[in-house]
Amino acid sequence: MTREEQNAINQEAARRLKPQIDAGYPAKQFVAIAGGRIVADDADLYKLCDKLSALGIDPMDALVERAGDEELPDYIEII
Repeated sequence: MTREEQNAINQEAARRLKPQIDAGYPAKQFVAIAGGRIVADDADLYKLCDKLSALGIDPMDALVERAGDEELPDYIEII
């Protein structure tokens, strides 16, 4: 599966899961979506990336939503 296909799956999942993320996680919590499902969360973006790596998920293949944010991200830039 290409990165573009993975991104499309995760974007659709983010739209569908947004109400659940906002209701179930503390405001500003980073929530990672990969393969169309929530796979990890953390208050610290770098720790979230470490969690994704520990799960065998390339952080670049995940979409990261932030609980309580108004808009869905088009992408996330990790510096």
